[in-house]
Amino acid sequence: MTQGFAQSSWKSSDYRKENYRKVVVLAKTSNPGAKRLAKTSNPGAKRLLEDQTVAELQANGIQAIPAYSNITERDLASENALIAKADQLEADALLVYNFNPLTSEYKNGPSVNANLGIPVKVGIFRGFLGTNVPIAGGPKQVQKFSGSVSFYNRQSSDMQWNLGIGGKIGSDATKQARSVAKKAVKAAVRDGIF
Repeated sequence: MTQGFAQSSWKSSDYRKENYRKVVVLAKTSNPGAKRLAKTSNPGAKRLLEDQTVAELQANGIQAIPAYSNITERDLASENALIAKADQLEADALLVYNFNPLTSEYKNGPSVNANLGIPVKVGIFRGFLGTNVPIAGGPKQVQKFSGSVSFYNRQSSDMQWNLGIGGKIGSDATKQARSVAKKAVKAAVRDGIF
C-alpha cells in the first residue's frame, strides 16, 4: 500500500549546486489536507513532517533544522525579516511543503456475502425464500493528499526546485510522514539539489 508517492520534478535552469550551511524545513499546514495528512492538530502535523524531513536530510549529510522550533510568524511577516532570521540561524536554503485540499474517492473491494433464508414447499414446488446479505468488503472511501515540495536558496528569490507529491492518507501518521520525507529528500538528491 503506497503511503505517499513522488511525482514529476522541476529544476531551474539557473540552479547551481552549493554546500549549504543549514536548510530550514517548513511545512505549511494551514489547510485541511495537511492537517489530515498527519491525523493530528495543525502544530502536530507541521512538527511531524518537518522532523521527519530534517532526519532524512541529516541522514544524507545535509545540516537541517525544523522551522517550527526556529522561526516565528513574525519572522515570516516580510522577506527582510526572514532573511534576517536566516542570517541569525546561519541558514541559506529553505525546503517548503505545500498541500492542496484532500480529495476522496470510492474503491470497490472484494465483498463477502451470506445467504439467509428457509426452504419452502408449496404444493409440488420447492424453493428457497431469503436474501443475500453483505457481511464485509464492498465500496470503501479512500482519502488522498496532494501538494508539492519547493526549494529556495540565496542565489535567487525564485523557486529553484519543485516536486509534486501525493498519496493515500494512511492510518500511521509517523510512517506516512517518514515516507513522504524520504521520497522528497531522495528526489532532491537525485536531481542534484544537494
